[in-house]
Amino acid sequence: MDEEQDIIVREMNARDAEKLDIIMEKPAGIQSIYKSYLKETTSGQCQYMVIYDMGQIAGYAKIDWKSNYEDFDEAGIPEIKQIQVFKDFRHKGLGNRLMDQIEKIVKERSDYCGVGVGLAQPYEAAAKLLAKRGYEPDGRGVFYIEPEYVQDELEVDDYQALMLIKKL
Repeated sequence: MDEEQDIIVREMNARDAEKLDIIMEKPAGIQSIYKSYLKETTSGQCQYMVIYDMGQIAGYAKIDWKSNYEDFDEAGIPEIKQIQVFKDFRHKGLGNRLMDQIEKIVKERSDYCGVGVGLAQPYEAAAKLLAKRGYEPDGRGVFYIEPEYVQDELEVDDYQALMLIKKL
């Protein structure tokens, strides 16, 4: 846990899931996606982290210990997914703080860490952050997250990612 300057990074708990539902304005009657994230952690195949700034939840990320990306999976490389710092908390270094803690946790189990970054414009900030942190393309080209959606004429969308890797 990191408590420097009122910033806390820790594993997600049930109260965090409730707060995320409120922040993300989950419609009434819809099952909590964040509570389902907590259920995923019981299998031991993933871990969700949250970051707080001055007592307010500022973002979250997921560590998949068993990646869905075949090359990472075969090499036993954990994959970081769903890195999110909420809009009001950006440009304060919180993405780096969250990544620092995630990499520290991953380092306990692996010498490498992987991550996929979308090719579409909304992922620009994440791509820049990962490049500054030393993540490099794994050399396999574009990964299609859901290959069944690949059409004859490709357009950049949320189903394409560049897979990156870093030696910790």
